[in-house]
Amino acid sequence: MRHLPETVASEAINFPVGIRPSAERRDRQRLRTVYRVARVTASGDQGLAKVRNLSDEGIMLSLSLPACPGTRIAIELSEGCNLQGTIVWRNGGHCGVKLGVPIDSGQTLKRLYHERYAGAYRPLRLPFGKTVPITSEDGTQLVRLRDISQSGMKIAHGGEFKAGLPVKIRLADGLERRGIIRWSGDGIAGIWLTENLSVGDLGSLRALSGADF
Repeated sequence: MRHLPETVASEAINFPVGIRPSAERRDRQRLRTVYRVARVTASGDQGLAKVRNLSDEGIMLSLSLPACPGTRIAIELSEGCNLQGTIVWRNGGHCGVKLGVPIDSGQTLKRLYHERYAGAYRPLRLPFGKTVPITSEDGTQLVRLRDISQSGMKIAHGGEFKAGLPVKIRLADGLERRGIIRWSGDGIAGIWLTENLSVGDLGSLRALSGADF
């Protein structure tokens, strides 16, 4: 069942002293999305994050990037919806961002909702140049990732992979996924994952790039 965003109070988070919004203002402006993944960039790193709620002037995220208050952050809610702001508080994996330019949060959520169900929706992708081992019926070989999303990835290869071939990709020690080659041509192939990656798995490309096999 589809759900439109509704106006509610923000979630119970321990705001640092001095920047906690008033209850009246929070109840009036804070919107909660049913489910939204954003692509975020901060401190020279990029990854996915969960949007917890959104207002005209700010956004709360579940964030894996090691960014502290005062850090500038770019937040892409979709390929065509980009926000800029500054992290003003952080409590563990949650952070609050003050937007540089206020938005109409209600209209933004309606736009994202319609984009999601318009038929041309694609999960947000992250550019990723890591070399990883891929195993198929022909054995194991190293390939270069071009980009990655929760449900798939693009790889550069030497012509060995054909559409329909089942594969297993090892992204890091303890992080493997099975998939199927969806298309292949000119040394590039697209893989559909039979089990999605989590937002946490793709929370920091810097951390994933440095993970050992």
